[in-house]
Amino acid sequence: MKVLRLKLYQETACYKKPFAFKVSETYPLPPYSTVKGMLHAALNATSLIPMRYSIQGKYDTLMTDYQTHYFFKNSKTEEFVLTTAGLGIEREFKDLKSMPIYMHLLYDVELLIHVSAEENVLHQLKEAILSSDSHLSLGRWEDLVRVDECEVVEVEKSNKSFVLEEYTAYVPKEQLRGGDYFPYKLNSTYRSLNGSVRVWDKISVGYVQQGYSVKRPMLDEKGSFVFLA
Repeated sequence: MKVLRLKLYQETACYKKPFAFKVSETYPLPPYSTVKGMLHAALNATSLIPMRYSIQGKYDTLMTDYQTHYFFKNSKTEEFVLTTAGLGIEREFKDLKSMPIYMHLLYDVELLIHVSAEENVLHQLKEAILSSDSHLSLGRWEDLVRVDECEVVEVEKSNKSFVLEEYTAYVPKEQLRGGDYFPYKLNSTYRSLNGSVRVWDKISVGYVQQGYSVKRPMLDEKGSFVFLA
């Protein structure tokens, strides 16, 4: 099986957890929906392209930034209206509120991402990423991505057991084999209800760290683990 192998670097990143309002907490790795959004943006896609992802990585430290966030706070939700540009807001500036919040930032982030899709999609992605004249971002708009590797590689199933040494990883629930891990239900794709409300499909995974034992994993031709979900 062929997959697209991406090695990415970010100086800082915040993969914000849903409903983290007063403190912008970050996931330790980007969730599937965030990676999906970056790759669809690279392709200028206007509809969902079937893909599966393996997400691994590491970071040096966690920092805390202090920022001012601006928002509209009013119980009259009918003042929120849909426009052709998305969710628009018809308000007077007097309704604008501000609140200082703490934002968690990962520093010195390295990511190893594998993407499984139709082979022609993989080559389109590779070309789009390598030839793009605009920057990629992952997380916030300002969380710029440097692409260190982008190539189509072969993946095979192994019959041996291995220990994670270089990266932490999201491992789908059905591939976990005991041991210590932190459970997450990560956003993957969404369905629109009544044309406006998004309902997310989630993937149950374990966040595992270096030292975790993996039985019969998939490996790419460079010897890196692949945990597709």
